[in-house]
Amino acid sequence: MDEFKIRASACGKIMSNAKVKGELSATCKSYLQEWYSDEHEPIRSKYIDKGLMVEDELIDFMCWQLGVPKVTKNQLFRETEYMRGTCDVLTRNCVIDVKAAWSKKTLDNVAIDGINPDYYWQGQVYMHLYEVDEFIVFHGLVDTPAECNFGIPVSYSYLPDDQRWIAYRMKRDREAEQQIINKVIQCREWLSKHNKSIIESLGKTHSI
Repeated sequence: MDEFKIRASACGKIMSNAKVKGELSATCKSYLQEWYSDEHEPIRSKYIDKGLMVEDELIDFMCWQLGVPKVTKNQLFRETEYMRGTCDVLTRNCVIDVKAAWSKKTLDNVAIDGINPDYYWQGQVYMHLYEVDEFIVFHGLVDTPAECNFGIPVSYSYLPDDQRWIAYRMKRDREAEQQIINKVIQCREWLSKHNKSIIESLGKTHSI
């Protein structure tokens, strides 16, 4: 079994709250079981398809709105003893992740609900990996390609730019990093026991 390290995009799953303090949540255990089995079924949806198809356009839009010098998608993978990941955009002092809103309603909900807690943990991992002190998650609304919407394109370009995005900025939190490290260690302990239980059970006849 490989040594477990948490991906930035999945960190929220292991950091989710458990019913009993100090234990792993059901969400965390489910994620660890999937990780252990090494069976990661690809998830497809029109929302994911749009995000992939408009990523470069969204990065350009983000740069224009935030005054960031034009950049291309980051390809630099980083890994430490406990964490791993590849951020969307890397600048000298900041990591930026772009999220494509599906619709105006989707973007409005982000404005009302605030930052998704999963993105907070994702940001803390990225800041740790790339040794920067600031993380921005940028939600932007660009046109929906016909290819990911049953052949029907949807335009949002008629909206003013300032009605097509919202961003959340956060600072690096060393205490949060340590919480992630502690949780990864706890996950490794759980996986070790899980592995032992699986090995002791498979390939044997059990009386019931």
